[in-house]
Parts: sequence; structure tokens; C-alpha cells
Amino acid sequence: MNNLDATDFLSYFRGVYGYEPFPWQVRLTETVLETGRWPDVIDLPTGTGKTATLDVAVFSLALRPDAFPRRIVFVIDRRIIVDQVYERARQISKALEKADGGALSRVRQRLSSISGNSTGDILGVAALRGGVPVDNEWARRPDQPWVVVSTVDQFGSRLLFRGYGISPGMRPIHAGLAGNDCLVILDEVHLSLPFADTLEAVRDLSSGSLPRRFQVVEMSATPHNKDAEPFRLQDSDLQRSDLLRQRVTAAKHCTTKAIPGRTAEEAIPKAVLNTLKRELPASARSVGVIVNRVRTARLVHQMLNDKGYQAHLVTGRMRPLDRVQVLEQIAEIVDPERSGEDTDLAVVVATQAIEVGADFSFDALITECAPVDSLRQRFGRLDRRGSCRVRTGSPAHAWILGVRSEMKTKKPDPVYGAASRETWKELEQRFGKSYFDVGPASEDLRGFPKTASIRPRRAPLLLDTHMEAWAQTRPEPIVQPSLDPFLHGIDESSNTDVSLVWRYDRSHETLKLVPPRPAEYLQVPISAAKAWLAAQREEVPVADVDSAVIEEQIGSPRVVESGIALRWRGQGEQPEPITNVSQIRPGDVIIVDPERGGLAGDNWDPTATEPVLDLGDQAQESYGRRSTLRLDERIYPNATDLIANEESEESTQDRIKIWLENAIDNTPPDSWLYRACQQLNDGFIHQLDRDRTYPIAMEPNVDSSTFDGSDQSVSFTGTAVSLRCHLDGVGDKAADYAQRLGLSPRLRFDLRLAGRLHDLGKADQRFQLQLVGGDEVKRELLNEPLAKSLPGARQVRGYPPGMRHELASVALIQSNPAILAQAHDPDLVLHLVATHHGHGRPLAPIVEDPNPQSLEHEHDGHRLQACSDLVESTIALDGADRFWRLVDRYGHHGLAWLEAILRLADHRRSEEEGRR
Repeated sequence: MNNLDATDFLSYFRGVYGYEPFPWQVRLTETVLETGRWPDVIDLPTGTGKTATLDVAVFSLALRPDAFPRRIVFVIDRRIIVDQVYERARQISKALEKADGGALSRVRQRLSSISGNSTGDILGVAALRGGVPVDNEWARRPDQPWVVVSTVDQFGSRLLFRGYGISPGMRPIHAGLAGNDCLVILDEVHLSLPFADTLEAVRDLSSGSLPRRFQVVEMSATPHNKDAEPFRLQDSDLQRSDLLRQRVTAAKHCTTKAIPGRTAEEAIPKAVLNTLKRELPASARSVGVIVNRVRTARLVHQMLNDKGYQAHLVTGRMRPLDRVQVLEQIAEIVDPERSGEDTDLAVVVATQAIEVGADFSFDALITECAPVDSLRQRFGRLDRRGSCRVRTGSPAHAWILGVRSEMKTKKPDPVYGAASRETWKELEQRFGKSYFDVGPASEDLRGFPKTASIRPRRAPLLLDTHMEAWAQTRPEPIVQPSLDPFLHGIDESSNTDVSLVWRYDRSHETLKLVPPRPAEYLQVPISAAKAWLAAQREEVPVADVDSAVIEEQIGSPRVVESGIALRWRGQGEQPEPITNVSQIRPGDVIIVDPERGGLAGDNWDPTATEPVLDLGDQAQESYGRRSTLRLDERIYPNATDLIANEESEESTQDRIKIWLENAIDNTPPDSWLYRACQQLNDGFIHQLDRDRTYPIAMEPNVDSSTFDGSDQSVSFTGTAVSLRCHLDGVGDKAADYAQRLGLSPRLRFDLRLAGRLHDLGKADQRFQLQLVGGDEVKRELLNEPLAKSLPGARQVRGYPPGMRHELASVALIQSNPAILAQAHDPDLVLHLVATHHGHGRPLAPIVEDPNPQSLEHEHDGHRLQACSDLVESTIALDGADRFWRLVDRYGHHGLAWLEAILRLADHRRSEEEGRR
């Protein structure tokens, strides 16, 4: 093993970024490594580089994988910040990939040894919000180091066995990985107090004898954990760094500005324009405008553009692919390190999406009045490097706009209730029209009454009964607790997001070939989505924070136009038509007709009627697993006449080839379409369907992301892998994972045994007939049973619909006591076999076999025999009893983790076999 110690952090950090870390970052690293655990609370001012906790976590994992978790999850409830932290994590990963010496290479080698992965990504990076790329990748291997950046909804729903956008069959895998071997860094805890409650409760759950390695770190000046000793800046940190001292002590001047108008949407655009014209310092080249609602932001942006300003609109209500383009456009404008002297004035209009964590810096800031804690966060985007006075001779300036009618009314604001009004009242009493300081070290915005802050919500008490209900993933209990209060707190309303995807072809077959990807998701509150789909005139107020919008605002009618929307239920599942908004549930992925509109300037606008771009193929390309082009003229207007008829001299394949070559010649080389056409031009297959009027061109490789493990179609890979070879391979891989994860020799043995038994049920001659394409002669010529289909074998029906081969595996195992006699925990082995496709948690699906067969197989010299009809057996009830015994033994997340180890071994082995 190479030499690496705490003193190498300085060199490692310099290798990633090209500059020195701040003193506090070095001190945190030393503290973490010395104590073997993280501080429960980290309290640091804005602008001091808090996201460097990722660097500390990666470095600590490399040094001590026995003590620190493999998955580092940075949770922040702002979508823009998820993107920015994700980019920092990618920078770490890329630096490790390119390392060619020094401490950075030694960290790379250590991380590589943790997972035995010397090729590919040494450090995986994912964004669980709907980012780029698609992010089920973080759940590919249980032993690989990962940095995951997530919103509360996405990580929290996975942790509680109800992963939003995750198929029911995959939910236990995501829950097992989220609840074990995981460091959760919860940023800006005051924004997510309910989830902090839930994390604390989950942390305290039992995991039996398993090495759980699960810790939560809160980052906030107002932490949830009041008893913890926070890690804070010390005087010595400031004394040793002039740059840090400049950032922390910089003064920033602010004044309030009362403006006339009936509503914020009416008054604020005019006030922003007036402020820019009359009060903006001549030295300001970049101005941030932060408002409380998406509609207000749209109107401000529109007015500024109409008046000739260079204005950009950024909200959290954008599709990630659209947002990437906007962030690229404003990168120089908001760069804290820019000089700005020779640039034209530019204005970035935004919502709460940038008020915390975003490394944006403006020379001047105009903000709508908000609760005082939100204002403090917004001022963190003003002169982040504290260099304004040095450059211009005067401090940066900000204005707080208060709409008189809204500051006087007693009607609660739909976003902030009465907190904005109380903040305004306190500001007027304290400062009147005088300037006050909003810099990091200032006390001017401290000591406000509690009513001026966002009303804190708390989560309900998490009980064993809640976890017992959620742990039942397939089938789910008919009655189960709502997830939302445990993620966002107890309130009179629930307004969790749903995801919208715009697709022209919403057929089941096309969605299987080109599945929805989070890079094309737009997340909006469920109330807003319901009102829009029901074609209501009144726009539901939408912010980038949890709001108090209530369901009663969704009036009648509640009917959705036929064919407009479908609920995506996961890979391989039939999408469900939505006919009434009452069918929509939190976390749903809803596929809608692009002709329905809904976007303007790439941002959510329920009044917009222009067709929305279908980004389905671009989302596949961004993922990088398999390029696709749905050659539909609604998406590509020149994709016409591509399907050949019987009289054509050219085949459909030839016509697609010509189309691809023309597209390459006429498309900019830096575009996604050019890259996709290049990939496909090197080799593609085309898919036609009798109900589809256009072909789909796809790369011929297997897209492993579609292996969600709940569908028997993963057996039809055309790789002719024998059952014996597949079982041995899965068993070896599961045991290898278990060893790397530090599990006991007993558990390693049982995981290997389960892997070597899991697919025995495929020995059913009807299943074998399917794997040879229905050719009985080929089946008879097989030397041994198959686990994967023969090359070119078409998928035929023969195995009774609804029957599960994994249950037949259980029946065969139980037919000979000698098989389980070697297991240390026979219950665990049987459970892992029974649930390796995500069913049987807790009740296995038993269907009647219309033509019962005698199943026979020899395994390791032991003769196994069972009847295929299990309706009269006790296998389902026995499995349910076994499930609850194992939950008591290993804990909810511990059992799910063990399942994940076996199932991911099965997935990765199948993927390797598919590449042969």
C-alpha cells in the first residue's frame, strides 16, 4: 500500500485546484482523521469554501476506508446549487483520473484499491435531482467510492424506501445504499429541519452486526443539533489567510426601498428598472435580481429585455439540459474571480434557487423583501470575494424592495406567510432609509424577532411502524404513511414536486427503447402541475422553496384532456394514462405532449402555449450509455420518408445511414446531435413498430441502465451464457463485494451461496424454450441449461405470465436440505434468492401454473426436484415470516443493503456477460 497521511492533504488539494486550501480546510482534515469521525456540526460563513468538505471526505476515505463511508452525499434543497456542487465533485473526479504523480496519484491508487476498479471512474459522481448524467449510476456497485449531490426529496425518498422516479423493484437497492456506508452532509440545515429530524431517527435505527458506517454532518449557523460542539473558523484561520480575512470582514451596504403597486408581479419589474437607471453605481458591471416567485422573475426578465438590457433568467424550474446552457451563458457574468472592467452591464434575474450555496457573485444586488434568514443568504451572492472596495473604493451595494400593499396586508403570502412583512417592519424600525451593513461579519441583520424568520417545520416522530410500512416495497401496503412530512415537515399542506417530461411519442414500446432521463425532467410543485394539466386559468404561485399553496386552489374541473399525460412507472412498466389530476402523487414522473406548452424562455410558464422541445434523444446522449435518435419529423423536420417499402431499392437501414451522414455534414461539431450522429454512424440498429410511423436508430450495445432487476427481460441478452457459469460468476462477485465492504466471513459465504443458487428456477424447460427463441430442437441440443438467451433468439412466450423463476429457485433449494445445510443463515440465503428481482418484500407473487411441470436440476452433486405450481404451497407466507425475522436481525436498511450486494452483483455480472 502506498504511503499517504494527513500532511498530504495540502498537496492533494493543490493538485485538484492549483491553489492552496484555506487553513480551516486543513484543520478540518486533521480533526476528521485524528478522531476517526466527522464533527456533527460545521458552522462557517458564506464564501469561505464550505463545499471543500467534499475534498476532505474523499481524502479521508482514501486514507481510512475502514472508518469513513464510500458514499459521500451532499444534500442541499436548491436545484442550482446541486448543479454547482456536482461540478466541483466532477472536478475532483477528473483530477484523480488524470493524476500522474504525487499525493493525487496516491489518493487515486487508494480509492482504486477500495473497489478494485483500476479502469473507468475511480470516483463516481452523481446528481440526484435530475441532473446530467442520469443518476441511477450511483447504485451500480456497493463498493465503489461515490460523491452524490442531491435535493432532500431525491435522497430522502430513496432513504425511506420510496425513491421518487425509481421503480418499485429497485427501491430496496437505493434504500440499502442510502442507509449504509454513507456520509450525509446536510447543507443549510435551517432550510431542511424536518429532514434533519428524519436523518437523526434513521441514524439511530439498528443495523444488527453489520458495519453500517452512517454519519450525518450538519452545515449551518443555526444547526438542528443544539448539543453538538460546532466546527467553526478560528482567529488563527483569518490571521493565516489574507484572502479569507478579506471575504469574511468585507462590508456591504444596503437600503430599503418601499415601492407602490397592488402586487409584486406588477410593482417589482418597474422598481428594478428604475433602480438600474437611477441608483446603480457606474462601476457595477453585474447585477443580481432575486425575487420570490417564478412568475415575478419572468416578468422582470421580460421587461429588462424589452428595455434593451442584457438580461438572463435563472430559476430552479428549468430542465437540467436547458439550465446547463443558461449557466454557460452567465458563467463569466457571475464568476467571483472576474475583473469586469471592460464588460457591458449584465443582469441575472433569479429566484431563491441561487440564494444559498451558489458560487455566484454580483457587483450589486436587488432583492424582493423576504424573511430575514433568506435575505442573509441572498447577500452571500453580493461581492463574494470581498473585493469591491479594493477595486472601486466603495463597498458593494444592495436594495431591498418592499411592495407597500403586500407589506401592509394581513393576508399571508403564499410563499413566506407573514415572515416577509415582519422582516420589513423590523428593517424600517431599525434603519428607516439609512444604509446598513449586510456583510458576513455584520450584526445588523441579527437579533430579529422569530416572526421575521421562515416558520420552522419539524418532522413527525419516526416510528418502527413507519419503517415497517415503507420497507414493504413490492407489494406496497394499501395504507401507508405519507413521505412528505418526514422530508418537509408537518404542515397544513403538501406541495412536493413532481417531474414533467415532454415527449411526442409516449407509447410503451418507444419509452422502453428511449426511457425518460432526469436530464430532461422539469420539477414543479404538485399543485402547479395539477392546475396546469386541468387547464385552469389562474396560475398557481411557484417559488423555489416549499410554499404554503394548498390543494383547495386546485378547483374544478380536475379532468385532464385525453392522451395529454401519462405517469411513468419505471423501465419495463406500462405507463399509466392520467385522466384526472387526483391521480397525481408526489414524486411522479409525468410524460406530457409537447404541444401542451408549459415553458417560456426555458423556464416554467403554465400560460405558455408554444410547443416545447422534445429533449429525449439529447438526454440519452448526455447520459453516454447509448445514443438514440427517434427519427420523427416532429422532432427532426427533415426526417421524412425513411421507412422503405417493398418496392424501394434502398433499405430503411440505408436511408437512415444517408440521413446520418447528411446531419453530420450540416450540424455544428460541438453540438450533441453531431456527437450522436457520429456515434450512430459507426454502427447502429433500427427499431420499427407496427404502430410507429418512424424508425428509431440506436447503438447496438446493451444499455445497462435499463437493468432495473425487476423484469425477466434481462435474460434475453443474446449472449448464450450457461446457467452454471452465470451462477458461479454472480456468487463470486457478491462475495468479492462483501469482502471489500468489510462483512464477516460468514456473511461473505452466505452471499456467495445465494449467488450460486439465485437463478436455479430457470431450469424450467419452458423458460429454457424461451431462451432459444421457441426452437425445441435447439433446446434439446443444449449441453446444459442457459441463463441468457442464444444470439438472435427472439423473445417468445412460453413461461406462464406472472410466474417468477426466483420462487421456483426457492422451491428447488428447499427440496434438498443438504443445499442449505452449509449456510450460516439459511433464512438470509433463501430471502436473497427470493427477492433478487425486487419482489417478495414481504409477500411473494404466486400465480397458478395452468400446466404444472416437474422441475429437476442437479447442483453440486445434489439432486433438486420441485413442482412448478406453488399455489397450494406455503412458500409465500413462509417468505413473509422470513422477511420480518431478517428485519429484526439486520435492520430495515441492513437487510436492504445485503439484498443490494447480491442484486448488483447479478446486474454487473449480466452486464459483463452482455459485453462478450
